[in-house]
Amino acid sequence: MLSEISYALGSLDFLHDKENELKSDRLLRLYSSTRIPGKYTLFDFSGKKSAFAAPIRLKTLHAVGKDDFRGFLNYQSFTLSRKERKLLRKWAHDILDETIADSQGTKLLTGYLMERKDDPGTTVLMTWWQSAGDLSEWLDSPRYDPLRQYGEPGPRNQYFFDQYHLAE
Repeated sequence: MLSEISYALGSLDFLHDKENELKSDRLLRLYSSTRIPGKYTLFDFSGKKSAFAAPIRLKTLHAVGKDDFRGFLNYQSFTLSRKERKLLRKWAHDILDETIADSQGTKLLTGYLMERKDDPGTTVLMTWWQSAGDLSEWLDSPRYDPLRQYGEPGPRNQYFFDQYHLAE
């Protein structure tokens, strides 16, 4: 389990250059959004201090699975009140544990519950799946129900999500 993950957003050319510059001593993965054409994100899974000029840094609260960081990535960000954030984190922690135990790493490969270092009020849930279908099945399952209430933007929640595949 990594204590920190950082990432940067940018153009494909810029992030390819950055990846080539840093790849000798870091585990990097370049992802492409499946929802927003032309949106690319370079993740640094080395656990080292970020080498990006303007990184988004995430601190690990809980993790499950293997740190392989392959497959289909689902990224969810929740900004909630302190009370709601505490409840969301409890639910997410338990759901990650139950999901990885049930799938034995065949559907859910990796899961990270994190907080943004620049904004501790923001919780990030990143999960890696064998396929987009496996993710959809989980999002539609009764197991995911406790988190569903947090997945709508509104007055009590700033919510963001994106889904990614490895860029080619």
